[in-house]
Amino acid sequence: MGDYTVVADAGQSIINVLWEEIQADTQVNTLISSESAISLESPADLANDNSVRVSIYLYRIVEDAYMKNQFVSVPGAGGSQRKPPLMLDLYYLVTPMVGAPRDQQIVLGKVMQVLYDRAILEGPDLSGTLAATNQQLRVVLNPVSLEETTRVWQALEVPYRLSVCYLARVAMVDSTTEQFSQPVLAKVDTMQRN
Repeated sequence: MGDYTVVADAGQSIINVLWEEIQADTQVNTLISSESAISLESPADLANDNSVRVSIYLYRIVEDAYMKNQFVSVPGAGGSQRKPPLMLDLYYLVTPMVGAPRDQQIVLGKVMQVLYDRAILEGPDLSGTLAATNQQLRVVLNPVSLEETTRVWQALEVPYRLSVCYLARVAMVDSTTEQFSQPVLAKVDTMQRN
């Protein structure tokens, strides 16, 4: 499973995959010339930073409702049982930070192509704890309404920019809580019926 760093590792994994594909694209790598031009900072924080060309901003984290009610306990040390891992859905706002509208559309189109072609990140695509624990990270386009997108931009307190939302599912965060339990022994009735 993973520790609490999986949230940060998910964002870095997305950056790594994007940069790997952008390097090989002669049209887009003239707009994004280094991995540091892809940032996890919000578009609001990057408003005056011309070195960043794409913002992959984590704006929402939700516990995965489908995975929430797991009944299986993970065995811990010394006969203890550990709570199942916390399953998370990570919501990202992807915003091209290049100047010209055509360039914004080119960058956004490339990001969408990469994340469509490589919707499941695994093995060498992953960073940190995700790589060490051999997890998968599924990254899918999250078609949100214009109203929801507008609310995100209002919360950032900056004017709306061309952007799309993605959902990265599922990051697993191990619990540190262990419960010690004794096995229940059934009393066997040794009396025979007459």
